[in-house]
Amino acid sequence: MNKPRCGVPDKEIDLNTAVVNISANLQQSKEVRRRKRHLAALVSKSRRKRDLGETGYMAFSKKVLKWRLIGEGYSSQLTVEEQRYIFRLAFRMWSEVSPLEFVEDTRSPLEDIDIRLGFGTGRHLGCNQRFDGTGQEFAHAWFLGDIHFDDDEHFTAPNAGSGISLLKVAVHEIGHVLGLPHIYRPGSIMQPSYLPHESVFEMDWMDRKAIQHLYGGCKGRFNTVFDWIRREKTPYGEVVIRFNTYFMRDGWYWLYENRNNRTRYGDPVALQIGWRGVPLDGVDACVHVWSRKRDAVYFFRGTQFWRYDSENDGVFTQDPEGHRYPRLISEGFPGVPSPIDTAFYDRRDSHIYFFKNRLVYAFDVEANSLARGFPKNIRDVFPPVVSGDHPDGNIDAAYFSYTHNAIFLLKGARFWQVVGSRDRWRWLFLPRNGLLPHKEVDQHWFDICNVHPTALKLTR
Repeated sequence: MNKPRCGVPDKEIDLNTAVVNISANLQQSKEVRRRKRHLAALVSKSRRKRDLGETGYMAFSKKVLKWRLIGEGYSSQLTVEEQRYIFRLAFRMWSEVSPLEFVEDTRSPLEDIDIRLGFGTGRHLGCNQRFDGTGQEFAHAWFLGDIHFDDDEHFTAPNAGSGISLLKVAVHEIGHVLGLPHIYRPGSIMQPSYLPHESVFEMDWMDRKAIQHLYGGCKGRFNTVFDWIRREKTPYGEVVIRFNTYFMRDGWYWLYENRNNRTRYGDPVALQIGWRGVPLDGVDACVHVWSRKRDAVYFFRGTQFWRYDSENDGVFTQDPEGHRYPRLISEGFPGVPSPIDTAFYDRRDSHIYFFKNRLVYAFDVEANSLARGFPKNIRDVFPPVVSGDHPDGNIDAAYFSYTHNAIFLLKGARFWQVVGSRDRWRWLFLPRNGLLPHKEVDQHWFDICNVHPTALKLTR
């Protein structure tokens, strides 16, 4: 019990249920009850009450929250810019796993700020709970938006190699302000005791699910989705095929770790960081023509397309065949109109399927022309398995998943999986390329979350 820890009173949390159930400990000490009574005094009367979350904890009813490091509460150990940068990172980490966005606001009246942070020692910042000096209580937070850090502690910047990670403590305390209790699970950032692990840390699965239980999952449309395939040599000289799934929205992308069923920590990232030379504000489709004869990656945007040089990690200005880029879609893929909605390559028949409004254009790569009978209505190519359950054109994204060995069509917050050969073998009544009943994107691919534009270019 003498470990350095957070000063927020403990609650119990049931880790054996799928939904996080939070209940107050009925056998609380007099000190804990006294701290609760102080809560009302810590919050200005002019501040608006927040709606209760499903678990009974005070949760924010809005999705964009303002925060500020208050001027009378700067730390004496780090520069003001270092403090503010660390807090931006801490808020971004919660934004990456929830639908909440955080923006630093240094101008609005203080009563309009949702989360206020500050440092102090002993009696501090008008708070009725005093700090204890070095070694025990690092910080405390109140569910109505105040976070205080004990400036007697030796707080350090990320990767400093010694001291107490201010980033780690800040992420923990922000979790409390958002409504989370302590979570007794190894690896959780919401553990009550500070564990001096490596300076780099990640959001645990339980932290993600707990915050999403309060605020829901992340929803939104995507410009395109695709699997990026690459060949790599092992230390033994063997060539192996590796791939990752990428989700793109505007000029930003998320790498989805299929093995862990989550996005990569630190995403989204600017498109230009991953793919040099593609349009800065995003693409309509990415197509990887991958067969025994061909291995070419194309990005499409508007009326143009670019071929990507994977070996040199950038778009071709001129490819080995002498074609200069960008090229017109009508020139490289005769018969295909532009701009397109999306496209994907189907290895089963060596066709690229282009989507535009309610029509599908199957392009025969080997013949360099449209396949016979195309274009066709999307319902004729991808008929619904259940009548009426169909995207009916204007698809946002379509891609073949090597993880699931399946084709997916995405529109809005929904997706449809295309019936595969194994499905038809098991259920003979299913139509070829039929669309199975829709599901929600955020129930299949997790934590693809926006962050506030002011935090997009932060790096850890």
